[in-house]
Amino acid sequence: MPLTSPDQTVRNLPKAENRFHDDPTLLRLLTDHLSPSAMQWARPVLERMGRASAEELDEWATLADKNPPRLETRDRLGQRVDHLDFHPAYRKLQQFAYGEGIVSHYYDPDVRKQLGAGLEMVKFAQGYLFAQAEQGLYCPICMTDGTAYLIEKYGTTDQKERFLPHLASATLENLWEGGMFLTEKAGGSDVGAIETVARPTDGELHRLYGEKWFCSNASAELVMVLARTERGPTGTAGLGLFAMRRHQNNGQLNHLHLERLKNKLGTRSMPTGEILLKGSLAEPVGSLSKGFVQMTDMLNLSRLYNATASLAIMRRVISECLGYARARHTFGRSLWTYPMVRQTLVDLTVDLEASLQLLFHLYRCRGLSHLQSASEEEMQHLRMFVPLAKLSTGRLAVKAASEGVELHGGNGYVEDWPMARLLRDAQVLPIWEGTTNILALDTLRSIRKEGCEVALFAFLDRHDQDPRLKHAARHLRDDLRYLLKDPSHPFTLRWCWQAVRLFQAGLLIQAAQDERGQLLAEQYLARYFGSDRDDLRPSYIEHAQKHFALLIGRDTA
Repeated sequence: MPLTSPDQTVRNLPKAENRFHDDPTLLRLLTDHLSPSAMQWARPVLERMGRASAEELDEWATLADKNPPRLETRDRLGQRVDHLDFHPAYRKLQQFAYGEGIVSHYYDPDVRKQLGAGLEMVKFAQGYLFAQAEQGLYCPICMTDGTAYLIEKYGTTDQKERFLPHLASATLENLWEGGMFLTEKAGGSDVGAIETVARPTDGELHRLYGEKWFCSNASAELVMVLARTERGPTGTAGLGLFAMRRHQNNGQLNHLHLERLKNKLGTRSMPTGEILLKGSLAEPVGSLSKGFVQMTDMLNLSRLYNATASLAIMRRVISECLGYARARHTFGRSLWTYPMVRQTLVDLTVDLEASLQLLFHLYRCRGLSHLQSASEEEMQHLRMFVPLAKLSTGRLAVKAASEGVELHGGNGYVEDWPMARLLRDAQVLPIWEGTTNILALDTLRSIRKEGCEVALFAFLDRHDQDPRLKHAARHLRDDLRYLLKDPSHPFTLRWCWQAVRLFQAGLLIQAAQDERGQLLAEQYLARYFGSDRDDLRPSYIEHAQKHFALLIGRDTA
């Protein structure tokens, strides 16, 4: 007799075929924001990535996660080599991603001309599809793009000619992956406590001495390093920005030791290690007196990558849960039919769509800023809402992954299913590129130093037709006056959550051009700003049940 009765089985579990074709929200956002010529260029790129993300990339990612890189510090003669041995699946991931131009496309002058202000949207849309299959490699992709961005913006003509062809290569043979080594034992979030020193040589190079404690993409060939300059002031003002090769021109290691690899909870396919700098040769990038300020450009780009990875996790979780809820039968009927399951799916979907509106707004602002055509308000949105987007999406990804594990029950808790890996990978997202508290303080700093709240409230004033939004915005303004006197107050984090939710509510209202858009906006407002949200039977739940199929974008048959 079977241990499981016929009405408690998983029947005809659906499999994704193309994550781009299966995502009408992504297509709608791109269509709304891109020019026809940009969309014509982007569609085949995204279709290829969407198909691969649902098929071979997902298979390779599973293998690479189960077979993380191994470190061989010495060769058979005892010489230091610090060789990293990667599973073939990880190499296949690299070959496909870089071969598909996930970095190189966006440094191509012809592509830049065709995409215009939509370049960032297409780049991150491609990454959003890729990261639904593989989170580990998406970090080196981010680091490579960030390194190229700093070299292009601050490097000399000679540095651009030597480094950019490697960083923006579509072939592994020519590619130099990038990295960003900041964290030390003395200074993680407190970057001003960095102890690594840079000592000038007789020429233009410096030698770096110190220990970098948490180096993501430890195999990177070209790394951006912050180090303390001689006779420089204390704190971040005394930090210079340096470009450091992993190998010298003769092929030998550049006076550095990869001490060990971290045994991480998630993103296990990608090597993270501790690196000792023993006189590593490096060259200054930009002004030595502005190293930290220059590095923040890469940091903010990385935060957008982090937020994109977070939403990729959410999207994958929702996709897995929708399929499982249809296929799983228990107590005589499909999980799909239970109101509490439906509410979970609606809540996850609404949070994802609100966050996508925010990220696409920021992609657009960043694209315009590259063309020097962003308004002052758009630049203030970038400064204030990049940290807030990272803050909110990182937490939402962990919550979504946890919900996904629970909805799958025992199946979700075992590594045979994707949910366990998604939960492990998600947990780093609130940590990388600034923890939640650090991001909250950074947001208040943008207000105190740059007056970014002016752009926030100007936007909210234009979308205050809904009395709930108007009431919440008034309280947000009043609370800010109090917080500016003491940004470290525990209420600061709550204020940041309220600010990002209000902004997203305004974006949803602005984008509500059809029935579904209006339903999403109403769900979001009722859930977070409705007067009855704490009642036993809030109206937004009844509303969600009534319009379930339209809200989640799927047929309920």
